[in-house]
Amino acid sequence: MRLDVVLPNEGAYCEEAIRAAPLFEDMGFEGIWLTDHVIGMEGYKPVYGDVWLEILTTLAYVAASTKKVRLGTGVLVVPYRDAVLQAKMLATIDVLSNGRLDIGVGTGWARREFQALGRSEFFEPRGAATDDALETWKVCWKGGELSHDSRFTKASKIRFEPTPTQKPGPPIWIGARGLAPAPMRRAAKFADVWHPSGVTPEEIKTGGDQLDAMAGRKIPRSIRTQQADDGSLRDNLRRYQDAGCIQAAIDFKADNLDDLKRRAEALMSKPL
Repeated sequence: MRLDVVLPNEGAYCEEAIRAAPLFEDMGFEGIWLTDHVIGMEGYKPVYGDVWLEILTTLAYVAASTKKVRLGTGVLVVPYRDAVLQAKMLATIDVLSNGRLDIGVGTGWARREFQALGRSEFFEPRGAATDDALETWKVCWKGGELSHDSRFTKASKIRFEPTPTQKPGPPIWIGARGLAPAPMRRAAKFADVWHPSGVTPEEIKTGGDQLDAMAGRKIPRSIRTQQADDGSLRDNLRRYQDAGCIQAAIDFKADNLDDLKRRAEALMSKPL
């Protein structure tokens, strides 16, 4: 199973953590994942705080400071950004990283963050807006002159270059909390990889089987997991692996960079 690390692009030591990205590549992690919020708000504490490095600009920095590690968005809140601009930003990261991008996507949940970003009208239809954007990305990534007229995107005779290094585009990892019907339908339609959080290994097995049946194809399974420093991580990862996960993005929820490095090194010191 591929082991990836979630680096904190938020909080007190986020700048240190992002600058330390090459250390985690050297430890043997195969991917580095970041999280997407833009602003803090008193009402959202303690779920998340005030300090955020924006996910895509930060991921570009990580791309430049590393050599081979995969670069993941876990998850990109798709309705926060214009779809054509977002397609361009993602294509740019993929090109400049020599094809290392994995795009985890989600619809978001923070209404007041949508409002602060001037995207209020996208909150209620955020599922439909996400699906629409995924279709828009696919059109843009074909390159050349194109037109795309959909519910949320109006683009007539534009030219889109360069296209992503990965063809037909970077892998789409559909994120979800649990096994809600709408994200499962989205995964069945769009997912190159199913990337839930907050699910047990047993739910990975049953949900993954249901998803394969819905999609009429085998969709690889993965997990984003938060792990307390209680010695349970290795056993939990084995259980997810047995449930069919090909990858785990591990959020250590460490208090500082030294704690994060200690726990990451302990995991990578011996194979599962």
